[in-house]
Amino acid sequence: MLERNRAYVNLSPYGEPQLGRRGLYESLGGRSDTKQAQMAMLWVLNQSDGAHSLLDISERSGLPFDVVADAAQALLVAGLVKE
Repeated sequence: MLERNRAYVNLSPYGEPQLGRRGLYESLGGRSDTKQAQMAMLWVLNQSDGAHSLLDISERSGLPFDVVADAAQALLVAGLVKE
């Protein structure tokens, strides 16, 4: 958990980015935790100001750390957040 704990900065802090257009919602299809993964993406985008770590986001949102870390990785690959 400590190895995956990072703080990110949202590169699109104003407005809601089009996650569907970037293929992020479609990439979740078929997973049993799709709703949880979508919520994790929104939490990561909302809290990624460089001061909140993924562990902070997990605790605040009540979502499992692994789900939050996976969401952050997907957002990083899509170019919506940076370390």
